[in-house]
Amino acid sequence: MTTKPHSRPAAHPLVLNLTTGGTMGLLTVITVVSFASVIFSGDFSNALPFGAGLMLFSATMVSLIVTTFSAYPAIVGTVSEPSIPVLSLVARQILDQMPNASPEDKLLTLTATIVLYAVAGGIIFTLLGRFKLGGFVRFIPYPIVGGFLAGTGVLLIEGAMHSIGGLDFHHLTLSAFFQPDVLLQWVPALIFAVAMFAIPQLIDHFLVIPGIIAIAFILFYVALAMTGTSIEQATDRSLLLGTLPPGSLYRFTTIPALTQANWGVVLKQLPSLAALWLIESMALLLNANGIELAASRDLDLNHELKVAGAASIASGLGGGIGGFASSGENTLARHLGGTRRIVGWTITGICLAMLLGGASLLSLVPKFVLVGIPLLLGLEFFYEWLYQAWFKLSRSDYAIIVLIVVVTGTLGYLQGIGIGLIAAIVLFVVNYSQLSVTKRVGSGAFQHSNVMRISEELDVLDAEGEQIYLLELQGLIFFGTANKLLTQIRDRIDHPTAIAVRFVILDFRLVSGLDASAVLSFAKLKQVATSKQVHLLFTDLSHEAMQRLKQGDCLEADDPFSHVFADLDRGLEWCEQQVLAASNLSELEARSLSEHLKADFSDPIQVDRLMSRLEDRLFAEGDYLFHQGDPFDGLYFVGSGQVSVVLDLGEGQTKRIRTYTVGNTIGEMGLYRKTLRMASVVADKPSTVYFLSTEAFEQIEASDPLLASNVHRFVVNLLAERLQHREQELKNLLQSS
Repeated sequence: MTTKPHSRPAAHPLVLNLTTGGTMGLLTVITVVSFASVIFSGDFSNALPFGAGLMLFSATMVSLIVTTFSAYPAIVGTVSEPSIPVLSLVARQILDQMPNASPEDKLLTLTATIVLYAVAGGIIFTLLGRFKLGGFVRFIPYPIVGGFLAGTGVLLIEGAMHSIGGLDFHHLTLSAFFQPDVLLQWVPALIFAVAMFAIPQLIDHFLVIPGIIAIAFILFYVALAMTGTSIEQATDRSLLLGTLPPGSLYRFTTIPALTQANWGVVLKQLPSLAALWLIESMALLLNANGIELAASRDLDLNHELKVAGAASIASGLGGGIGGFASSGENTLARHLGGTRRIVGWTITGICLAMLLGGASLLSLVPKFVLVGIPLLLGLEFFYEWLYQAWFKLSRSDYAIIVLIVVVTGTLGYLQGIGIGLIAAIVLFVVNYSQLSVTKRVGSGAFQHSNVMRISEELDVLDAEGEQIYLLELQGLIFFGTANKLLTQIRDRIDHPTAIAVRFVILDFRLVSGLDASAVLSFAKLKQVATSKQVHLLFTDLSHEAMQRLKQGDCLEADDPFSHVFADLDRGLEWCEQQVLAASNLSELEARSLSEHLKADFSDPIQVDRLMSRLEDRLFAEGDYLFHQGDPFDGLYFVGSGQVSVVLDLGEGQTKRIRTYTVGNTIGEMGLYRKTLRMASVVADKPSTVYFLSTEAFEQIEASDPLLASNVHRFVVNLLAERLQHREQELKNLLQSS
C-alpha cells in the first residue's frame, strides 16, 4: 500500500515502535482478510472463514520470518499483493474446470494450487539468492513490470467486484450493480478507497490512515443504528463480513489437499503460476529498491531473496501464500516511527491473535471496508503506472503499459503479459535498429596507422587517403542494423563526386555479436566490393565472428579483395602501403639516412659530421634493439628496413605502439630524461640502424657545440612535428566520432 510520508512524532522509542506495530498490525489484518474475500469469492464464498484463516496464517509466517531474519531491523513483511488477483483468477479457473465436483474437492484443489505456488516460488527465491542472481530479473523490460502492476490493479478491482454479495457473474447486467443491497456494498467501498487514497496525499499526519478506518467503522455502525438494522440483518444483506466460527480460523489442510486434489486441474494453472513467479521475483526486487530509498541504506538483495524464499516455503507448507517486504508498508512503518524489529513482531502477534481467537471481531468488519482495500490498491497501481508513468516514461513505453492493461482487462492476465512482452521485444528491435552500428566513420586522410612516416609520405596519404573508408563498428549487428550498414557503405562507394574508394576497413573490436542476417548482408557487401574492385578488410574479428563470416562465404583464402587483419592498425598500414605504392615515391625509398637527415637539419653540413660519430648496427628480423626496462644508453636512427616499438603486456602478449621506417629516430626523449626504456623495439625485417651512444653525444656537446646545437634543434623540431601530427589526428577523430 503506497503512502505519503508522515511526520514522526516525538515519543519513547519503545512506545513509538509498539504503536507503529499495533497500527500496522490492524491494517495488515484488515488487508489480508480483504484479500481472502477476493480469492474466496463466488462459489468459494462459503469457504471465506477458511480463506481468512489461511491468509492470517500466511501473514503471521511471512511477518515472523522476514522480521526475524532480514538484515534490516525495521522491515515489515506481508503477503504478496501481486499474487492476490492472480490467485483470484486461478480460483475462478478451477471453478470453471471442475463444474461437477463437490465444494470440498474444489477447495482442496485450490489449496493444493496455493501450496504449489508458495513452495515453488519460495524455492525460486532461495535459488536466485543462493546463486546471487538477484539482478537477473532486472533484464525484464521496465514497461512489462509496470504493465503487470497496472494490470494487477485491473484484476484487484475485478476480484473486489467478485467479492460483492448478490451479484451473479454468470448473468451479469449493469442494472445488477444498482440493486439496493449491492449498491450499499460497492458505493461505500469506492468512497472509502478514494478517501484512503486521496486524504493522505493532502494531510501529512501519522494518524490519517488509522483515523479514516476508524471513522468508516463509526459511520457504518451509526448508519445501522439510525436505520434500525441489526447485526444479523446486516450480515444477511452482506453488509458485514459474515458469521465466522468461534475459536481458531486456521485449519491445516496441506496433506489432505496434496493427496485429494485434482492434480490435472492443478497442473493446468502452471502457466499462470509461472508468470506469477517471474513477476513476483521482479516485484520483490523493486520493493527492495523502494525500501532502500525510504530507509537510506543498502540491502543485500540476494540475502533478502533467501529470507523471502524461506518465508514463502514455510507459509506454503502450512497451506498459505508467499510474501516479502513491501515498500509501501515499510515506508508507512518508517514514517510512523518504526525503527526496530519489535514492529514486525508486534504485527506477527496481532495476526496470530486474530488467527487463534479473533473470529468474533472479524465478523463485525463492514463488507465495504474489505471491498474497499483491493479497490484502494487498484487505484494506487493505476495512479503510479497510468498517471505518474505518463510523465516519467517515453510514449512508446507508456503505450506498452496501456496495452497490457487493456488486454488484461479484456482477454486475460497471461494474454496481457504475453502481448506486452511481444510489444516490448518489437519496440526494442525497432529502437535498436535506429542506432548506428558505426561508432565512428573516418578515412585514411584523417587517421593513419602507427607507422611513423616521413613528411613526403604523409603528404601523399593526406591527399589520397580518402581512398581508405574506415568504419569502427559497435554493438550487436543483426537484421535491423546490418542492412543499414550495407546501404551506408554502398552509398559511399557509389558517391558520384567523392574520391573513389579502393579500401573499406570494417573494425570489429567493439562488436558484441552478429546474427545470420548480418552475415548475409556482409556477403552482399563482398559481392558489391568485388564488382567494384574494392578491397574489403575485416579487422579485430573475434573467433565466433570469423567462423560465422567464413560459414557465410564472406572470407575466402583465395579472394584477392577480402582480407583479415589482427587489428585496425595493421589493416590501416596495409592500405597505406598500397596507396604509397601507387604514388611516385620510388626515389624517396632509395634515399639514404644521410639524405633524409639533410632534408630536416637546419644546417645540412652538420649531417656528415654527425654520421661520422654514429655506429652502424645490423639486425635480423625479430631481433630486439633493446627491451622494455633497459637503461637508456643512446639514440637510434633507422637507415634501412623497419623497426617497431612494442609494449610488453605480460603472458607473452605485446602491443605495437609505433613503427619506424628509414629516416626516423628512436629514443630521442631519453637524451633528456635518462630514464629506463618504456617499451621494447624489435626489427620487423632485416634492418640497419645507426646508434648514437650517450657517451658519444656528451663528447659532441663538449667538443662540437655547433653540431650539438643542430642535433638539439633537430630533436625539438621532430618532437614538435610529431605533437602537431597527433593533435591534428585527435581533432579529426573527435570531429568524426
